[in-house]
Amino acid sequence: MEKIDYKKLRLDVLEGLICSRMIECNDTKTDMIRQLELDDEGKYVRKTTVEKEGDNFLIGIDSVHHDLMVQMGKLIESGDATRSHFSFGRHYYISKINIIENGME
Repeated sequence: MEKIDYKKLRLDVLEGLICSRMIECNDTKTDMIRQLELDDEGKYVRKTTVEKEGDNFLIGIDSVHHDLMVQMGKLIESGDATRSHFSFGRHYYISKINIIENGME
């Protein structure tokens, strides 16, 4: 795959790429370019997400967060969580425990 020269792209094109890859960054062109290049290199780290769904939590963890992945594995072993799916660079789990409130993050 050929490397993209993001500096030559218009701001609206960069915004579209940022949005399609679900990258969070500042609205400056420089930061968008930096985050897109990190994503291309596999170094962009997506934030851990926690969403309340009924009595459970849907937790999304980027694969590079090894410690959190290990903690989720322990919750699965104890029966407090189950693996849900993989999407947009995150592994999703359904958990009875909010890992952020319990200091696991």
